[in-house]
Amino acid sequence: MSSQRPSAAVLVLLWGSPRHVLLERKNCSLKSRFACDVALPGGLIRKGETPEQAALREAWEEAWVHPRLVRVHGRLGTFSTLSEPKIYTEAIVAELNGPVDPRPRDPEVDAVFWVNINDLKEPGLVEHRRRGTVRGILLGNDLVLWGLTLRILEKLKETSWVNESY
Repeated sequence: MSSQRPSAAVLVLLWGSPRHVLLERKNCSLKSRFACDVALPGGLIRKGETPEQAALREAWEEAWVHPRLVRVHGRLGTFSTLSEPKIYTEAIVAELNGPVDPRPRDPEVDAVFWVNINDLKEPGLVEHRRRGTVRGILLGNDLVLWGLTLRILEKLKETSWVNESY
């Protein structure tokens, strides 16, 4: 985690018991730094936005999760990408508060899915379609959880948010 001011925010959206978290895959056909990466919905914080507002807006724009159906619980912390240029990202923890049908809404995203947090195995060396061998977790269907998103979810598993019901 970092004390740096965040320029981006992600939504760590929880649902159900056992806890599931909403993830997406960044489109593999794009020429983007994050192509083929499994990620939490999120993006850059616009001028005048709080990290919470940015995370909720991005979840709506990318995964069709309306902000009215989300109850924000708090901040998990600020995390940084390891590669340059570094992006400092605030992780916003929230709970689903109504029925949603999450699906890709933006060409930047080609898959949206729920993952049971308890099913996440210990990370190991796995093959990422674009990055080669990385420390991560193979989720199946060519989906590799690694990097910033993996570090955020590892931190989340240490919190009471995973074990509590709201």
